[in-house]
Amino acid sequence: MNIKHFWKNTKGSFTLEASIVFPIILFTTLLILFMCMYQYQNTMLKQAASKTSERAAYTWDNSHKDINTGAFPQGQDDGLYWRIADDNMISGLFGWAGAANTANVAIPGGSGGSLPANKLAAAASWIPGKMSGNTTYNNHLMMRNVNTTLSEPISLGALERELGHPLRSEVSASSVVVEPVEFIRTIELMRYYGAKFTGKYGAAMNMGRAGTVLQWFSTAAGS
Repeated sequence: MNIKHFWKNTKGSFTLEASIVFPIILFTTLLILFMCMYQYQNTMLKQAASKTSERAAYTWDNSHKDINTGAFPQGQDDGLYWRIADDNMISGLFGWAGAANTANVAIPGGSGGSLPANKLAAAASWIPGKMSGNTTYNNHLMMRNVNTTLSEPISLGALERELGHPLRSEVSASSVVVEPVEFIRTIELMRYYGAKFTGKYGAAMNMGRAGTVLQWFSTAAGS
């Protein structure tokens, strides 16, 4: 058999090339489709987490606000001292041991209890049941933020069978609670107590004693 004649013969070359190239093209196409489906579900989760955090942060100053529009009935609010009694602003300032400066609500079906938890539950009430996770409020006095973490099973049966375990997508989104007027008040409060504690304008104030008085005041305001 003439080897040179065999290599120069083009009969069947299309079939041979197709049998090599087509599986590569098919595999690449399926891989791109799987990646697109995964990215789509990931994007939907990210949008839901961002939406929940932003709605909670936007309506944080009044639990009576509509979670979609921000509107609330005239005269309906959380009271004058809710930041002291329920938002634990003073505990953040004085660093009380064991002070609860966070709130957490499970998704789905998480219920409230405290005022921050009620606000989180209202913001997360629209999330579809197939998504699970939690939304958390953190109060660090100068920085207050709402963080939402969501996860959802990814329905890619063929890929799951190959990997041998189910796939889940998980994302997080955070939004800062912004209250310009309250932020200025907090700065002024810190400046005031900073001067008192250091004795800048007279005898230095005892931090523990001041904290005890304000703790009593916050308890009385919340009752």
